[in-house]
Amino acid sequence: MGNEPPDLSSIPGIKRDERVVFEYGTPETAFRIVADGAGYSFATRDRGSAWPLVWFNRLEDAERYVLVREGAARNDALWFDGRASTPDGVKVLEDDSERELRWHIDGHEHVVRALSDLGWSLAVRLAWVRQHSLAEVVEIVDSPAPGQRVGSVQS
Repeated sequence: MGNEPPDLSSIPGIKRDERVVFEYGTPETAFRIVADGAGYSFATRDRGSAWPLVWFNRLEDAERYVLVREGAARNDALWFDGRASTPDGVKVLEDDSERELRWHIDGHEHVVRALSDLGWSLAVRLAWVRQHSLAEVVEIVDSPAPGQRVGSVQS
């Protein structure tokens, strides 16, 4: 299981260490996927402080999340008609301030836990591309109508 090469965690020249699987950005502000033993978090580091935005139990979902996040920064095309929704087969669990998405692919459970509002918005988009390759995710997030491509917006 996992993304087909070239996956983000194997790109040469990307900063990484024992816990940092993948990091990108500037010396002042960076984004990273960090392994925590139980899974992976997508975190931001800004001026010496770091905080996680989203937690994943599977690395391939964290990698797709990076592509969704960067696509959203470059392309403000419509993903939803009004309120964001999840596709069939994705469970939404909400408990006070914690929000989580769960789904199964090939018998494996995938868990995405949002730790911020921005993280939640992008996690919902991630749910729509959960079964796509990294190359397909790039095409979707860069397209003029990502919502139509994945079915979250009706034509």
